[in-house]
Amino acid sequence: MVQLKSLTIRMYRGILGDCFLIRPTVVDDDRETTKTILIDCGVLQNVAAGEDLIAKLSRAVVKGVGKDRLAAVIAGPKQISAIAKDILKEVKGRIDLLVVTHEHFDHLSGFAVEKAGFLAKELTIGRLWFAWTEHPTDKQAIALRARFRQAKQALAATVALTAGLGADAPASLQNAAALAAFSGPLELPGLAASGQLSTADIIAMLKEKAGAAVTSYLEPGQVIDLTEFGLKAYVLGPPRLESLLKKDSPSAGPAKEVYLTQLDMAAAAQSAAMAQLAQQTDAGAAVFAGEVTPFARMHHRPLEASAKKGRAESTDDLPRPVVADLYDDPSAEWRRIDTDWTGSIEALALKMDSDTNNTSLALAFELQDGQVLLFPGDAQVGNWLSWNNQTYPPEKKKESDPAPITAEDLLRRVTFYKAGHHGSHNSTLRTLGLERMSDPRLTAAIPVVEAVAAIQGKGRADAGKGWKMPYGPMYEDLKIRTRGRIVRGDGDPATESLAFTSNPTDVNKPVTVAHGDLWVELSLQFDADA
Repeated sequence: MVQLKSLTIRMYRGILGDCFLIRPTVVDDDRETTKTILIDCGVLQNVAAGEDLIAKLSRAVVKGVGKDRLAAVIAGPKQISAIAKDILKEVKGRIDLLVVTHEHFDHLSGFAVEKAGFLAKELTIGRLWFAWTEHPTDKQAIALRARFRQAKQALAATVALTAGLGADAPASLQNAAALAAFSGPLELPGLAASGQLSTADIIAMLKEKAGAAVTSYLEPGQVIDLTEFGLKAYVLGPPRLESLLKKDSPSAGPAKEVYLTQLDMAAAAQSAAMAQLAQQTDAGAAVFAGEVTPFARMHHRPLEASAKKGRAESTDDLPRPVVADLYDDPSAEWRRIDTDWTGSIEALALKMDSDTNNTSLALAFELQDGQVLLFPGDAQVGNWLSWNNQTYPPEKKKESDPAPITAEDLLRRVTFYKAGHHGSHNSTLRTLGLERMSDPRLTAAIPVVEAVAAIQGKGRADAGKGWKMPYGPMYEDLKIRTRGRIVRGDGDPATESLAFTSNPTDVNKPVTVAHGDLWVELSLQFDADA
């Protein structure tokens, strides 16, 4: 009989991204074996080194975030490259189980940065897991990917437009471009390709490397026996029900219910961004030939008076209308609608980010002694809620099988929680999430670099307006429930170690913590005859 002897959970640090290496050590017929489980490997796009960040930020923003905290930031490509190399060294030629939770760059980029190592003949992948949303022939998955593809085209136009406008770009566009970093390199027909692998490219690469025979697309409610790992896996999400896939806010009220990313919304946003992009330069206009403005030609009016005299033969020859002078009057600035359209772009970027997160493959790993390790990816509200709509498994196959269990039972036994989406406000439910994690041995990991999150989106220009990661109320609640036993991607090693030694999870076999240059690792020990 295979017995679980020990298990380590390594979270890689210094990145606003997810990368976890789990290694259960099992004993079978007196033979000891260590298995490897890798869950994601990525960092947020476009994270520069600390000094470069500081040079581009205002004094107020630097002061608000903290100069020392910003100076400590390591460039994303450099850090994820070092992390990926460490993984390849640690797995010794085999990843027994590779889990890809969802199609976001901050979960996938490491596979592209060290592509040669992950594609090397010397490396084998025993199993490759995706959510059902990545299934190549599933009709619902195909339709979902088509919506996301259109939205990514709109985001690509937005990123190009924002880059062209520079500091003059409206705050809503800057925020949309920052959110687009989660989607990774985006390409738009007519613009030069970046040369980088997209998230779809990375997923295709991993599928080809592993092979169809060992690639699985998991369904909510599945229970997978991982006997050789000393574990059992429960597939919590993502849900099939689109009303839950679209729900990304923890707040009540109809105003918080928005539609899943729609093709027409994405197409309209892309059209608006491309129209503006075409007007930036003559070269840009040539790329997107044809009518690119939202109004028919007959409704156009020139802003400058025509040099021609006599009767106007077209609208281009009409004199500058009085309304244009009124529109430019500084006292009438409040009337202007020049940038109102950018609100829809920002809304699309926010929705696209949330929708992709909600397709996360959410997993619970049960240990032989009943403890549960929760890895929800970046699952948001609808994904979490769906866990209660099913049992695990959905039904008994044989009368002799044990009764299916509930999500509430699994959460009650969680002793390790990987905080979703870097601890953001809508990726950890309170009543149906944290409040159910009642095991006194609870520990947690938050893959975050708070200084990087703080200068994203509107936080680049306005101190305190960046992403709240981790979200204050959730973080304080988690600290109480874990008695401080939390490790972070930017945590202080001495403080984290003290929390585990001063509040041990168990008198006889407490969870221990160790720090390396690139990682922090929790270790669990078990009785060999348990």
